[in-house]
Amino acid sequence: MDKVNGFLFAGINCGIKQTKKDLGLVYIKDGATFAGATTRNLFASPTIRHTKEILKNKNNVYSVLVNSGNANALTGAKGYNDINDILASLGSITKQPPHSAVMLSTGIIGKRLPVDTIKKGIPILMNELDASCNHFATAICTTDTKEKVFSKKITINNKTVSVLGIAKGSGMIQPNLATMLAFIFTDACIDQQLLQSVIIDAANNSFNRITVDSDSSTNDSFLLFASNKGVTIDKSSIEVFKEAVEEIALKLAKEIIIDGEGATKFVELTINSAKNDEEARAIFYAIANSPLVKTALFGENPNFGRILCSAGKIKSSIIPEKVVLKIGEHILYRDGEVADYNLTKLNAYMKNKNIQICLDLNIGKTNFTGWTTDLSHDYVDINAKYT
Repeated sequence: MDKVNGFLFAGINCGIKQTKKDLGLVYIKDGATFAGATTRNLFASPTIRHTKEILKNKNNVYSVLVNSGNANALTGAKGYNDINDILASLGSITKQPPHSAVMLSTGIIGKRLPVDTIKKGIPILMNELDASCNHFATAICTTDTKEKVFSKKITINNKTVSVLGIAKGSGMIQPNLATMLAFIFTDACIDQQLLQSVIIDAANNSFNRITVDSDSSTNDSFLLFASNKGVTIDKSSIEVFKEAVEEIALKLAKEIIIDGEGATKFVELTINSAKNDEEARAIFYAIANSPLVKTALFGENPNFGRILCSAGKIKSSIIPEKVVLKIGEHILYRDGEVADYNLTKLNAYMKNKNIQICLDLNIGKTNFTGWTTDLSHDYVDINAKYT
């Protein structure tokens, strides 16, 4: 995995979980410019409030501490004070400026953090810092079955810029954002306002286009850090950098869907020729979150009536006679009625891991593509036992 100048990583088991890694640290000795997007859930974790305060101050960030196994959500003022207590302990070791560290949490909701346990893990983290992000990527996982890491190198003004993305997420996934934590690190030199514009666009084109189960979490965060160790990026050179960030973010978002809890299908759903973006998104989520559609996908059943029923249940400008529905290359509905299709070939297509569904509305110029999963027995088992 590529290393990014200015960032060191560590991940350990501190005792929140029995044996798996559960505490990660990103150490930024000289600080980094920081931008972010966070959940809009009204019951957001105190970690979100704290992160927003750091964002508002626009100060450089010198440390990012992440625990898994405990979301520190629904913990009120006590949960917020626990964050400050833990970060004060971290600051006493790093000697970094006050209010320059971010703490994020993911895991079980409704329990306070084991503050002393985490504090004891901080010196161990500091001793295990490394340019590789491997252990950090593992430490932030909950029900994930694998780490999610992508990197890319680009050239700006004849100099190399590194971009590294790390994410966790598997269930409770639907933006804004999803039960996910995502981080992108770069060695570029870029001001905070420009960095913030990049992350908002990246989120809208990636993490805000996925859903596993329609549930937006209390802890979702997508953060972008620039160590300012490399080439300066301004408005004249931002597009190449922006494309790289969006590429990494989209790969991470798709990987979250592929790793969706209990998922057996990776489904790309496209809404074409919609009246506007709002309607396109609404129709996408109406279909992608339908339990009937998702269970049919799990059963490899091409029940396209469920797709059209889901699309039609919300208020929109849809004109049924103009709609064309395709699963793969198979046209199933057009001109207001069921089309002729080869059921044997369609059933064979449904056995693929990757499924493409396209609903062409033919009423406008807006297209929207997003990604979802099926709904399996394993999803029910995982979430019935997750306490």
